[in-house]
Amino acid sequence: MLFEITRRADYAARMMLELGEQAEGEWMPAERIVRNTSVPKAFLHKITADLVRAGLAKTHPGPAGGLALARPAHTINMLQIIEAIEGPVCVNICQLHPRACPRDLICPAHTMWGRLQGMIIQQLQSTVLDQLVEEAKYLKKNPRKHDAQNNLKSSQRKISQWTSKI
Repeated sequence: MLFEITRRADYAARMMLELGEQAEGEWMPAERIVRNTSVPKAFLHKITADLVRAGLAKTHPGPAGGLALARPAHTINMLQIIEAIEGPVCVNICQLHPRACPRDLICPAHTMWGRLQGMIIQQLQSTVLDQLVEEAKYLKKNPRKHDAQNNLKSSQRKISQWTSKI
């Protein structure tokens, strides 16, 4: 099993990071966002509509137009971006509709899912766009080094530990 964000949520984060690097009052053309973020244009328009609806981005038509943040980057967190695209963060349906499951009052997993969901939400709320923009600027100058061999060994070790528990 894999917990993962959707491609749309990832694209929205990329777009918001790109917009966050813009000087306040400047509009970024859609073509530049597509080029800089590798977000397909078909996705860009749909995601933009969701971000505008959530009050996170704004658009301006015409040759001098484009996209911009609707408010300062320090007031936007990752939870707002993810929820603008996907709706409420929910690791298990029993957290969204607790009484829908007849076992919610006796199930220890229900409580564990709730704690996990709370941790994820807390992390997303505390991750503010302007912090990520600063990190992005740093990483453009100092990219991380890929260490495929260590990543492979780490994955193999995790799989081995997991299978030994079965």
